[in-house]
Amino acid sequence: MWGDPHERPNPELWELPAMRAALARRDISAVYLLLKRYGISQRRIASMTGQAQPEVSAITRGRQVMAYDVLDRIAGGLGIPRGHMGLAYGAPSEDTDGVVAVPDRREFMGLLAKVAMGAAVTGADLALLANPAVATPVPSRVGATEVSQLRELTRVLWAQERQLGGGAVRDAVIAQLAWARGLLRGTHTDEVDAQLRVVLADLLALAGRASHDVGLSGSALRYLGQSVVTAQQAHDPARVALALGQIGRVYSQHGESGQARDSLGLGMVAAERVRSGQLTSLLLCSQARAYAESRDPARAMEYLTRAEDAMTPGPEATEPSGFNPTLLASERGRVLTILTIHDPRHAPRAIETLTASNQRLDPARTKRLAFGLTELATCHLRGGDTETGVRLGHQVVDMAAGIRSGRLAEHLRLLRAAAHRQPELAQRI
Repeated sequence: MWGDPHERPNPELWELPAMRAALARRDISAVYLLLKRYGISQRRIASMTGQAQPEVSAITRGRQVMAYDVLDRIAGGLGIPRGHMGLAYGAPSEDTDGVVAVPDRREFMGLLAKVAMGAAVTGADLALLANPAVATPVPSRVGATEVSQLRELTRVLWAQERQLGGGAVRDAVIAQLAWARGLLRGTHTDEVDAQLRVVLADLLALAGRASHDVGLSGSALRYLGQSVVTAQQAHDPARVALALGQIGRVYSQHGESGQARDSLGLGMVAAERVRSGQLTSLLLCSQARAYAESRDPARAMEYLTRAEDAMTPGPEATEPSGFNPTLLASERGRVLTILTIHDPRHAPRAIETLTASNQRLDPARTKRLAFGLTELATCHLRGGDTETGVRLGHQVVDMAAGIRSGRLAEHLRLLRAAAHRQPELAQRI
């Protein structure tokens, strides 16, 4: 079997030859039958795609799916790469910069009349409406205005990721990457080139973070590696360090502690050129988490202490790290939660730290708050305070429903394990 009943299918499924062929034909019946062969039930498919189970059953028996919005919802729900179904963001073709012809007026108006009268839409009708991906034309000269617009769009996408999760923004980020790279091909000064690469490094880091958030670790590492290269081209060691730190976290959360520490060590080398207490503290917290996940509490606590010592006192953190004492406390709580899972004696300190940090978190950071509440509920349950743990558990399950994050769903498994004697909460998770 592939995957956990509460997760999307393993991304490797979409690369199987039979699956790729079915997706290319948009043969959803064949797709569902292949999923069934790998242990994914109709009920699970219905839950992920938002379809009724009888509808899924009808599709497996041969009913065709032709409506674009249904295909789009199926791809999004199951985590199918949209390009595999020709929906969007496939590999760009040579004529992506061309002009799409205006549809034949008579055929187009005839189709609109047909739809307005309530007639069924055929495959030929949908073919008339098919719209090949065409790159948005970039200005021939690129200056401060374009850089400012790109920077603001990137800021908004980062804010949305923190609130709604990587699954809500990943496609938009990848589309924005194409625009940003297009700007680099325009005529611009050396100063504008450096500014564009700084913003592009941020976008690539966000693409990596969002990919990691939906379980696409391979894509995450590649985007983050591109962010390292782009930040280096912009002579921005802070962003180099941040991307290396995120690479370390990807490895750490997959249990590859050696690669995690190596990446974080490289990040520290880059951070030394910046002399930023916030950035150094963030990387040390990541080291602490890596040691906690490899069951080395002494080293984990050592690195937490070093992170607290490194944090520069004073005003709120500035870009690009955005790290501050509140986020440091949140990271400390996360490390203590990992330690609590293996040794409940850490629970009191974890609860105290998480309670304080959750209260101080920026309300716009909905995803981080959901992580924090998951950890707090887990620690209460591990520490023996069942009533508080269950109450917080139900609260975080309600919150998680509005966040598209595979990592959060995975994190909730910690809570489900701690709530094994609380069937109502465990079933909701």
